[in-house]
Amino acid sequence: MVSLRYFAPAEDVRDLVSVYYLFEVDQPRFADNERAAIAQLRFLLEGSAVISFANGSSFPAKDVMLQGPSTGSMHFDVTGPFRMFGVGILPAGWAISTKKSAAEYTDRAVNAAEVFTQEIDKNLEYLRGCKTPEEMVAWADKIYRALKPRLKPETAAFTKMIDEWLSSEPSPPVSGLMERSSQSSRQVLRTVNKLYGMPPKYLARKYRALRAARAYAEHNEEELLELVDAFYDQSHMIREVKFFAGVTPTQLRVGEGETARLIDQRADLKGKIPPLISDT
Repeated sequence: MVSLRYFAPAEDVRDLVSVYYLFEVDQPRFADNERAAIAQLRFLLEGSAVISFANGSSFPAKDVMLQGPSTGSMHFDVTGPFRMFGVGILPAGWAISTKKSAAEYTDRAVNAAEVFTQEIDKNLEYLRGCKTPEEMVAWADKIYRALKPRLKPETAAFTKMIDEWLSSEPSPPVSGLMERSSQSSRQVLRTVNKLYGMPPKYLARKYRALRAARAYAEHNEEELLELVDAFYDQSHMIREVKFFAGVTPTQLRVGEGETARLIDQRADLKGKIPPLISDT
């Protein structure tokens, strides 16, 4: 049995956290691909894993793992029985909880104690003692609610601007982003790298492919017709989907790939999580 359940964060922390999830595997071994993602904080309640990124780097995972933004699909190899409670960290949440540049952690996974100190281990023990996922979600909401006062208005405004730009069209030009901002081009590029872990142009490419992956999975032919114009041609779109989603469009259409199918359940939380998450 492989299970992946998603939970929406409380409304007042939805600008910090994208979604919570509980991933469970009752097999001694499970391996699959995972699509490119934002930063993640992952509490391994049971079992261990090895995660490999698009740049070829691999990292062992146990206890609490802080994973930076990823530039392509990832591969993971789980040793079970396995249980993991995860937090999708939005750029604003990353800024106030880590005080680090996301670019330093792109395509990396580290022991969370390196960033949050050994205090994070107390949180792991608490989560291991929780009887239900709802208890874990309530705990996480409380943690991020306590962090919320650290969020600077300018950071909140900047991430909102970037997200609106990314959602404005299938392949938004960087020039459109610069027109939205009063900062210099250099400042915008530096801040996007710091909060999102990659340049605006690459960020747009990543979400364009993930949006296409979602359209393939949902058999949304109307959206695919709109999206294909954002790529050089259909072959280019297929290659990009495979690179960022970890599976081919055909596999998405027929529901192959256990993890890809489970991740698509995020769409059920549409309206309760950021559109960039539910739509990709």
